[in-house]
Amino acid sequence: MEEILSKKHYRRSFYLLVFLALTICIIFRFIVLPNYDKQFNIDWLNMSASLLDSFVISMIITVFIGSFVFWLKPEILKKSQLDIIHPIEISPLLKKAAVDSRTWVFKGSCGRYTRATTLPMMTEAAKNEGIGRDVKITLIDPKNQLLCEEYANYRKSLKSSDGKSGWTVEKVQEEIIATIITALKYRYREPLMSIQIHLMDHFSAFRLDISDKYVVITKEDKDASGLRADSNTYFYDSYKDDVRLTERQSREVNYSNPFPNGKDLNEQEIRELIIGAEIVDENIIEHLKIDNILSGVNNPTDPYSSKIKFPWQ
Repeated sequence: MEEILSKKHYRRSFYLLVFLALTICIIFRFIVLPNYDKQFNIDWLNMSASLLDSFVISMIITVFIGSFVFWLKPEILKKSQLDIIHPIEISPLLKKAAVDSRTWVFKGSCGRYTRATTLPMMTEAAKNEGIGRDVKITLIDPKNQLLCEEYANYRKSLKSSDGKSGWTVEKVQEEIIATIITALKYRYREPLMSIQIHLMDHFSAFRLDISDKYVVITKEDKDASGLRADSNTYFYDSYKDDVRLTERQSREVNYSNPFPNGKDLNEQEIRELIIGAEIVDENIIEHLKIDNILSGVNNPTDPYSSKIKFPWQ
């Protein structure tokens, strides 16, 4: 019951079915049966008294059972709960957290959803409230050719892969670079946005989005459900510690030169940013399609927006 009521789309269906069942029962009891047998005619006074007695007894039993279960449940379980999130719930959870949170930690691979949705929403919320936001982003290192190749092979191997994305070493690097430059853009152009970027030499099947209220754990496979752990729980704190340890083993992206002022970046500015921030070596740049990076920075799109069933990062 708790699992059903905790999910909005399940809860709506559950209440609808209960309402329909009760309506059918009431019609059958108070309209159909009295037509066949007069002994089923309604005595409203007796029925009201019976309903009141049943309500009082049900309330006493419910309070007793609820209190018993609450006190019986070990404290460690109360602080170690992980909730399963249906794929269609993940995007609304992330968007709600992006508006409400003043801190955000992302640990993943390419960060496409982060650059397209999370950063713009947090920036807008910061402007509306006049209160700054602190963001930490950890991605795989595009300098590591072998790592990018392994990740590209992993993405192509997923059952949800449509075969049209064309995941290659270069595509992985282009996506990561686009996210890094987007994060730098928000860091230097938005005074209320404090953003740190780290690059790691490994990748995981899981992604972490840690907001003030909860952490959402998702997989690259869009068919997979996610997990949620609320703040002040064992798993929430553990995932934050995991990111801290990863940051200590990663290289941080630093850029000290003036950031371009134009609304949209051009190819030359992209090249200068890549070199200035030491994102990848110059020899790697020649193998990349700068137009793809430009598109990812100037016109970011949610990679799952056209897949209504699975619209998260």
